Amino acid sequence: MPLPTRISRGSPKPVRRFEVIAPDGRVFQFPRPSLLQRLLTLFRHHADTAVISTAVLALVYVAGLAAQALDGSPFGACDLMLPPGTS
Repeated sequence: MPLPTRISRGSPKPVRRFEVIAPDGRVFQFPRPSLLQRLLTLFRHHADTAVISTAVLALVYVAGLAAQALDGSPFGACDLMLPPGTS
């Protein structure tokens, strides 16, 4: 498909936000984001880690509850009578 040869001369769209990348790799945003926007960005960057950590902690908690529910009762028949004085 050929490129358009005629460019429309309408009014340019105003720029509301822009970013400047410094030579050292830092990114500056203009206008600066509000505190709420910065916090939401921070939480969004760490959301995956928080979800995985929560899932692991929930699994550990459920495993602890399951271990308490078992309470060694299936192994009660395996108790051996040891002679006194032995550990």
